[in-house]
Amino acid sequence: MNIVKKLPLPASGLILALFSLGNLVQDIHPYLRYLFGGIGGIFLILILLKVIFYPKSIRQDFENPIILSSCGTFSMALMILSTYLKAFMPILSYGVWIIGVVLHILLMIYFTYRFVIREFDINTVYPTWWIVYVGITMAAITANVHGIHEADFTFFIIGFISMLVTTPVIFYRYIRYPNKTDMNKPLICIFTALFSILIVGYLNSAESISNEFLMILYTFACIFYIFSLYKFIDYRNIDFYPSFAAFTFPFVISALATKGVVKNFAPNILLDNILTVETVIAVLLVAYVVMRYAKFLKNS
Repeated sequence: MNIVKKLPLPASGLILALFSLGNLVQDIHPYLRYLFGGIGGIFLILILLKVIFYPKSIRQDFENPIILSSCGTFSMALMILSTYLKAFMPILSYGVWIIGVVLHILLMIYFTYRFVIREFDINTVYPTWWIVYVGITMAAITANVHGIHEADFTFFIIGFISMLVTTPVIFYRYIRYPNKTDMNKPLICIFTALFSILIVGYLNSAESISNEFLMILYTFACIFYIFSLYKFIDYRNIDFYPSFAAFTFPFVISALATKGVVKNFAPNILLDNILTVETVIAVLLVAYVVMRYAKFLKNS
């Protein structure tokens, strides 16, 4: 039980990455999907056990706005998990998806009330805010799996508007008050997830695709990807922190965004090569962070 007790809540970001990575590489071999999904499932069970057996620790973590905002990856992971369950247990799958969406909406409401309206502090503003607000786009990505076509684009619009509102605040925070603590440095890699998740949400929910709008989103996504990859290279040797989970999902969703763009356009050698490189990087980063987490839990 010591592993359960020591497992940090931000590990839910790694769970989200593993489930998403399974969907990314399933075209290479279907077994890979269940390999990564299975590893993610193990971490998910450990997180659920922590919620059950250590509720006091969970409540204490929720007092930290960075940890609380990072927990949006848990509800997002549930939405992705539902896509795995669909083929085997469709009723349970739909229930898991509903729980994920409801939990995320509740997080958006509570976080806004607690840390935006009541206790706003510019020094606690991090890219994890995008997890809370733009993360609802995951509902747009996964809704069609459950045959929901009425509300999916609405979730994308909410995520897109949230991006427009929160991005200036986060940019201002990093420019005016640069982060200096190692434990929060990996969070800057969430930048590459911002436009990428919107791209995947848009492609999965829009009735008709505007190629011009898509390419604008993808241009920004590429710029943020290069920036985030540079930051990972810069921070890769710092001591391990739970925030290392930020090295995973952002790069996986970036590869999924490129995969979606490739499918939307005619075959393109450049985009195909970009997809290959981004997929390899995503696999390596997720494997790297899984090993760092395993080492951390083993030594706890």
